[in-house]
Amino acid sequence: INRCVKMICCCCVFVLTVALVLVEGSAINTVASFDFHVENEREFFGWVENAEEPITAANFRLKLEEWLRSFQRPQSTLDDTKSNDNDLKWNDIAFDFIPLYIGSVMEGQSFNWTSPCFGSARMSASALSDEGATLTYNFQEPKGCKEEVYLIATIEGLHFLVIEGSTTKSFVWKNNNMTDNQRQWIKNNGFYVLQFNGTVSFLLDSIAASAELFLPADITKEVWEKVGERNAQFLREKAYYKLSERTTTDVPLNESQIHDGDFFGVLRLDGLDPMLAWAMGAHTGHTTIALRFDGELYICESTASSSYWPTNGIQKTPYKQWLEMAKEASYNVVYLPLRSEFRNLFNASAAREWFTTKAEGLNYGYHNMLFGWVDLPEANYPSTLRSQTHEILIGIAERISDWIAPLLWTEALNKRINTTGLPIAAIVNKAKEKGLSFTDLFSIVEKDSWQYTGGYSMVCDVLVCETWKAGGIFGNLKDKIQCTEFTNWDAYSLNIFDTTTPRPQECVDADPTLPFCQILGKYRVDLPSYNTRALFANMAEKCPRGTPPSWDKPTGC
Repeated sequence: INRCVKMICCCCVFVLTVALVLVEGSAINTVASFDFHVENEREFFGWVENAEEPITAANFRLKLEEWLRSFQRPQSTLDDTKSNDNDLKWNDIAFDFIPLYIGSVMEGQSFNWTSPCFGSARMSASALSDEGATLTYNFQEPKGCKEEVYLIATIEGLHFLVIEGSTTKSFVWKNNNMTDNQRQWIKNNGFYVLQFNGTVSFLLDSIAASAELFLPADITKEVWEKVGERNAQFLREKAYYKLSERTTTDVPLNESQIHDGDFFGVLRLDGLDPMLAWAMGAHTGHTTIALRFDGELYICESTASSSYWPTNGIQKTPYKQWLEMAKEASYNVVYLPLRSEFRNLFNASAAREWFTTKAEGLNYGYHNMLFGWVDLPEANYPSTLRSQTHEILIGIAERISDWIAPLLWTEALNKRINTTGLPIAAIVNKAKEKGLSFTDLFSIVEKDSWQYTGGYSMVCDVLVCETWKAGGIFGNLKDKIQCTEFTNWDAYSLNIFDTTTPRPQECVDADPTLPFCQILGKYRVDLPSYNTRALFANMAEKCPRGTPPSWDKPTGC
């Protein structure tokens, strides 16, 4: 249980899906209602940091993999064979552990709600004194369910409740270690009440099912067959992908068939790519672009060094070498060529100059990674994730690590209120003084001109978009499109690709129904909304996640 709990917390901190975990195994032995406060979050989540080896954009992914590696099962225990039906159904509950924010208890007030198991639920909070605040919860009118699980959270602490039957109880939320900003945050926001889906047993199953998507695929060079099938089924169930299996998995194109500015989309079924694609409403988890240097074709990309990729940051790799590396990493790769009018617009020399002088060698764009995804917070989050849970997650990240929160959140949030170095509680308090909520703050449009520690911050699709911009594809819209607001979907849905030139026969033979070539991979990758959106000013700045099964976005987003 503890291994699953800690592993999934790490995954959540990295990609951002949600608040954290349940209970440690020793606490589950009780058969009555109980609650407990997390006193030491670094210890609870098993996170260890070395002050002499700070976490940076250059080593963040490797640090997470090092942490995950302790949870890897031997390949023999995974039985690298076909998944059975029960194993595939296991993926139906992946990420169902994410708690739902249901309300807030303000100082000196109470909050009432009804739930699946209780006709009457109530929590009250006294005023926050020097000693702390007394919180009292009362659950009555049981409906015959076994139990309910709650997380009471602030920007500085976590308290879990497991409720079995009618009960009334109080506990003290201590004030002794709070900063002034944390106290003010509680005065402004109260104590968040988040409800988990189902019983402790169900939550542990969900955490384990989520873990099975990542392990060992995110810490091995290749994706083992059974893990790939689990991820494919997860995407079919949760994101409505088709992902049919291909009989021809290798359709390499000759370099002469590929032009500068052409797009390559990637899906690696390793837990991470599927989680990102599911969260974004996209059908790829990584994007790259083709450029020639001194007559040789290269694939340019922004990525992080990992168990399956040796080089960190923004880089270029000779095409043939990249193909071999992609094959070894179990990539599923689609190729989208530019349409002739945009190929003619694309100034490859200008794009190469920009890439060489402005981009190459920069670290992966962790600083604004989440801000390109989240435009309309409550319309972008998957499943039961909400802004309040996201806000709490940032506070958790600050308390377990000295470096993760600035890397993923707080440097970018500070920029939005013209401050530097403030922790999350101070940022949210300062924003409130300006009339901005956390949701408002996160919705502020990211600007391509903004720089962070280490320079410009670009994730994979941002690099592709910026390369197109530098090459002139956007024309007079160049200064009116913020590439840092793009997601994978925003890139491949642009109406700039060639769908009229007949595909090479080898592509047609391998994938008769696709409108583009898929050059690598066991699973067929379709791209709903591919090549459908015209370029316009301020695009991609206010886009929701979309509506399943095709994840269509509204016109004008």
